[in-house]
Amino acid sequence: MPHQNTGAIKTVKKGDFLMQEGQKGDCAYIIETGRVEIMIRKNGAPEIIGTRGAGALLGEMAMIDDQPRTASVRALEDCTVLVISREDFIRRAENADPILRMVTKVILARYRDMLSRTESIAAPDSKKTDYSKQENDRDLHAIAVNTIKTFNELKSGLENGELLLHFQPIVDLDGYSIAGFEALARWQHPEKGMISPGVFIPVAEESGLIVDISRWALEESCKAAEIFKNITGAETAPFISVNFSVQDFLEAGFFSHVTRIIEKHKTPPENIHLEITESLLMEKPHIAKEALQQCQDYGIEISIDDFGTGYSSLSYLHAFPISTLKIDQSFIRSMLAQESSFQLVKSIIALAKNLDMRVIAEGIEHAEEAAALKNLDCEYCQGYWFAKPQPLEDAAALLQSWTPPEIQTGQKAGER
Repeated sequence: MPHQNTGAIKTVKKGDFLMQEGQKGDCAYIIETGRVEIMIRKNGAPEIIGTRGAGALLGEMAMIDDQPRTASVRALEDCTVLVISREDFIRRAENADPILRMVTKVILARYRDMLSRTESIAAPDSKKTDYSKQENDRDLHAIAVNTIKTFNELKSGLENGELLLHFQPIVDLDGYSIAGFEALARWQHPEKGMISPGVFIPVAEESGLIVDISRWALEESCKAAEIFKNITGAETAPFISVNFSVQDFLEAGFFSHVTRIIEKHKTPPENIHLEITESLLMEKPHIAKEALQQCQDYGIEISIDDFGTGYSSLSYLHAFPISTLKIDQSFIRSMLAQESSFQLVKSIIALAKNLDMRVIAEGIEHAEEAAALKNLDCEYCQGYWFAKPQPLEDAAALLQSWTPPEIQTGQKAGER
């Protein structure tokens, strides 16, 4: 049987077998439409032991155990099914995502069925229907199916050029020049339009696809860096911050992949910054420290994104080769209204300076915020008040015609 990837949609005609007893259990299936019958061989003859319909999960036991199938499944009507590959299930099991939870529920249900000596492999009927459990199962199934579909479409989207980078300027508060850009992934779906990173990034991280997306983003950022350098000149070329996840650092040869891409495009290492989250330092400190040190020695600077929202300690900041702290926008938005937020921002800036680190404040939406941060000696800011994330062509045009904002009047960047 040919290898099948998670998210693939398989069609089974009425009367055809979806799986047969004795076959290798290399995948499981979720029935989207149609019904099937399940049969085993008893005394040399096939015996039907149950039927299943839309929403049912099939073949998971053999997939998990990596053993031959113990039953055959035949379509009672034309069916469509979603594929879950064994390789993908094993990878997902580490993150306990909805697919794993769904499979676990089915395994437990079948175990209970075996104990109660029922003849059906479905959950036994009950005189009292538990509607809340049915609703939870339906919700869980919907989440699992949507996750698989999103993964499949995202994988195709990456291959077909649907992903693109938007660039948001990072402004030096000393002279209000553009010091750099943060590269942010966007997905322009051909049918659904622009899909939020809050939807597709978690799916990419759970499935491991984030590694391919990060490498793509670094490749595109190196191309953008060359365009920006041609506009400003090599001496004042802006840096580009590229986001990397925990999964990226766990990938074998992470540092060599990063340097290969940078050297392929002849990008000066100082023009690329790696942006990570606090969770990397906490979850995989030894792996992170070695990889980050290699990057720093190579000339790449490291930034911690959303600083203050996680749980990193001062010892980690001192021990890791971090060059920049990015203050989370939630603190910036409330700093002028809440004294506690203002003091926290002030403390983070002071902490960074004591550790010889730079600070970037995120989420600037008002001139008053930029002015307050400048007074606190914050070096850099980014946010909608300066400019929104925008496609490469627009970011290049912005860089070429950049007009420093006038904080005193509240005039936005580029407005005259």
